[in-house]
Amino acid sequence: MLRLAKFVSLVLLILAISAAAMASAAPKNISGASYTGNLSDGSHWEIDLPSEWNHQLVIYAHGIVDPQAPVALPSDSAFEQFRGLLLEYGFAVGYSSYASNGFAVQQGIYDTDQVRVLFNQIVGKPTYTYLVGVSLGSAIVTDLAENNPKNYSGVLPMCGLIGGSALEVNYVGNARVLFDYYFPGVIPGTLLNTPLLTYDPTPGDPANIGQLVAYDLEVGAQSSGTPTIELGTALQIEAANGPELVEGLIYALGFDVRYMNDLLSRTGGSSPYSNTSTHYVGTTNDAALNKGVERVKSGYAGQVYMGEYYQPSGNIQIPMVTLHTSRDPLVPYWHEGFYLSYATSKHRTNNLVQQVVNRWGHCAFAGEEVANAFFGLVGWVTNGTKPAGGNVTVEEAVKPAPLKIY
Repeated sequence: MLRLAKFVSLVLLILAISAAAMASAAPKNISGASYTGNLSDGSHWEIDLPSEWNHQLVIYAHGIVDPQAPVALPSDSAFEQFRGLLLEYGFAVGYSSYASNGFAVQQGIYDTDQVRVLFNQIVGKPTYTYLVGVSLGSAIVTDLAENNPKNYSGVLPMCGLIGGSALEVNYVGNARVLFDYYFPGVIPGTLLNTPLLTYDPTPGDPANIGQLVAYDLEVGAQSSGTPTIELGTALQIEAANGPELVEGLIYALGFDVRYMNDLLSRTGGSSPYSNTSTHYVGTTNDAALNKGVERVKSGYAGQVYMGEYYQPSGNIQIPMVTLHTSRDPLVPYWHEGFYLSYATSKHRTNNLVQQVVNRWGHCAFAGEEVANAFFGLVGWVTNGTKPAGGNVTVEEAVKPAPLKIY
């Protein structure tokens, strides 16, 4: 793990190398400038320049946003902190809102790549262009890196569904059908037929389904038969204790309530989820569970959509550093193992470094952990120094709040 002095030295070295590598002079009058606009598909974009540009560009892809929220550029505190760090060290930053919210991988791929095109037109082609994505944005940047390697220099997917959209949708879908088995009738409808409901587990008025789900899970963790623990076992959710288990299940079920209708609208109503061949294990009565749980068959169009948006190939031809928490309840850490197997099958593991933060939560990274991962990628791209993989936890860091999707 880089300590502060070593970290600063690394950054200074990278900046010195970057300055020496500049291919052409920057256009005039761009120092500290910001450019904004809209694409014809309705997406918003922004490009920010530092006071002294190092001729390197970072294109950022944000995570999933509630389908009912207005389409807007990312403005969460974690992004603002990262953006500020990049500008401070001379990087230009570009980002998009995407044309729609929800499971907008398709729109995000196009709109994020258009930021690169716009930057080249407005500012000029940078020496290096990096992709950074969080959560859903990791699927977007992985697609761009695998399929357009000549346009990008390196990629940093964080807390990402890099094992593939189908695996992720099956995971959150399993959470819902298992919940309905252990807590029947609590959430109206079924996985593929849920009315749009307010989902906020925070105590307060007015009451909503999120609070009821949270209450039942908390009670179920302590009551006879411990249905919450049975549910978590069958789902194989990543949790170290009761509170992590309960909150993690709340996260996963929030996706089903708030996002499944959006996803179905993208597949033409065709199911992207299937558990027809899934055998749930580890509970006190696997036979009863597997007999009684709802079985859902995927549709052809749903399968095709999941494959296109997006099933990674592992054919990564540029440096990739991934960052994931070890106990991510929404996008599980096992995605990393799947991506490693894909890269291995393509003989591309030389371009892959996987880092893990030993912590619970979705995208629950400390600022220093993100900075270390990013500058490690930059050092790899600019001078060939490959960063270390494995545990990169900063133990003394201020523990961040997990990224919420509801």
